[in-house]
Order: sequence, then C-alpha cells, then structure tokens
Amino acid sequence: MSKTAQKQKYAEYRILITPDARTGSRTPCYTAHVPLLGIATSGDTVEEAFKNIKELISFHLEALRREGEVVPTEISAEEFIATARVAVPSR
Repeated sequence: MSKTAQKQKYAEYRILITPDARTGSRTPCYTAHVPLLGIATSGDTVEEAFKNIKELISFHLEALRREGEVVPTEISAEEFIATARVAVPSR
C-alpha cells in the first residue's frame, strides 16, 4: 500500500498563545507554545503564531518519527481549560 493510500492519523495538542514582545526590539508579537512537546514559536498576529506552531508541530513529530522516538499524545481532549482573574493581596 502506498503512503498516500494509507489512512492518515491525527493527534490534537494543546497550544497556548500569549501576547509577547520580541527579544531585542521589544516589538509586540504572539508566542505559541505546546507544553507537551516543549516547543514554541511566534508570529506578528495570533493567526500567524497559530500557523507557525502547526508547522513546527508537524516538523517536530516527523523528527521524532525519523529518530525512532515515541510521539507523545495528549491524555484527554475533553479537558476544560479556563483562566481566572483574581485580586492579589497586598503585603
């Protein structure tokens, strides 16, 4: 069976995208980080950061496959992630 005829497998990874500033120039940007894989990249916009991290994930997974390493997968895609803004007590 050819590679193109094989059934494609998919995995989902949690991506955190946060506002940031580029080192040196302090130009505003967005950083995209995949905690499970320990990889990160950036982009000028959220969309660019998301596009860049998807490309980096693919590159990273292919490198793991070539090196015979186990490809990590998230335990559950049904987790709920939220943020909470809370007051920090003064000293």
